[in-house]
Amino acid sequence: MSPRPRTPEDIVLRATIDVVAELGLSAVTVEAVAERSGVSRPTIYRHWGSRENLIHAAFTRIQRALSEADTGSVREDLIAMLSQLVTYLNRILVFPSLMEAAVRDPKLAALREETERESRIIYERVIRRGINRGELPDGIDVQLFIDLVIAPFVYRRVNSQQKISPASVPPVVDAVLAAFSRIPA
Repeated sequence: MSPRPRTPEDIVLRATIDVVAELGLSAVTVEAVAERSGVSRPTIYRHWGSRENLIHAAFTRIQRALSEADTGSVREDLIAMLSQLVTYLNRILVFPSLMEAAVRDPKLAALREETERESRIIYERVIRRGINRGELPDGIDVQLFIDLVIAPFVYRRVNSQQKISPASVPPVVDAVLAAFSRIPA
């Protein structure tokens, strides 16, 4: 999301994130966002349909779609993609609030799961290309690989609520690659 909203949609989504950052996720209501953005409640409901969809759209907008890397090296692809994840996690200071709210709100949980599923598909393609190129052994547990390569960054961000050093990406990738390269084919 750009620092200066340019469209009514940008203004509403920026206002949503601002409310979360200042008051917490529980304070996000269509009314609060309408007041903050200057866009009418009916317009917000017409465009997003619900509070949950509005929150999901706001987080998705700042997440920016994960761009799939294809450098010809599974290591370099993972470093590029995890660097994007670190940038996202560092930019969105309210990420822990979204995770916590999704535990209690089934609609937010479903939206979070959908976003996670879409992201995992991209990682899965990168890993499968690595298998096809012989960089990783056949028969590895692709889902476990994804969990192990992503988890340190999400854990650090949610647990410590501090920014993650981009320099931590290559060592994590190297550790996971080393662990999976030892698995007999």
